[in-house]
Amino acid sequence: MANRKVYLVDTENVGSAWTQLLPGKGSKDVIILFFTENSPGISYNDLDTIRQYPSAFELIECTPGKNGLDFQLVSYLGYLIRSAPKTEYIIITNDTGYDAVVRFWSSREIAVTRKTKSELKNPVNAEDARKEAKAMLKELLSEEYSEEAYLEGVLKTICDYSAKQLQELYQALQKEYGQDAGSAIYRQIKPQIRNLYKKILK
Repeated sequence: MANRKVYLVDTENVGSAWTQLLPGKGSKDVIILFFTENSPGISYNDLDTIRQYPSAFELIECTPGKNGLDFQLVSYLGYLIRSAPKTEYIIITNDTGYDAVVRFWSSREIAVTRKTKSELKNPVNAEDARKEAKAMLKELLSEEYSEEAYLEGVLKTICDYSAKQLQELYQALQKEYGQDAGSAIYRQIKPQIRNLYKKILK
């Protein structure tokens, strides 16, 4: 398990929510803020928090443009992985577009994940919400798909997509569990899929 974490923050997307990371940041951890002229301003309360940790983060200015910051963040992520593949990388954003990057590197056994703004604000509640979603999933799935391994796997797949990506979710379930089983799982969860996402994201 990696003993060092690098946080790559999409400030255009999450603003100054990243300041929630500062109190729990490890001595070896790094917070990198990617920003453009379109990144929102910082409140006085957040500024006061930042002043307490003056050397806890780095700033990288990006060229603005459609998805400009996203591409530059992902490019820098690849550069970092090349130099430190054993580090854990966490992209801080609500943008599900990064999930393809997470899956790409995860399939190559590189520790890359994405955390949302709400997970930063209250990680305990996020974990509770995940447990609730898992319990709901167990009720929805038939007995043959309600074992722990299935529940964890299906929930992880659901979390890799959003409520606006149901076709992609359907295809991912088929790829993971085979056409018949994947289709059956999707049919069983589809009637409550939006409520599942509400539990995961609350």
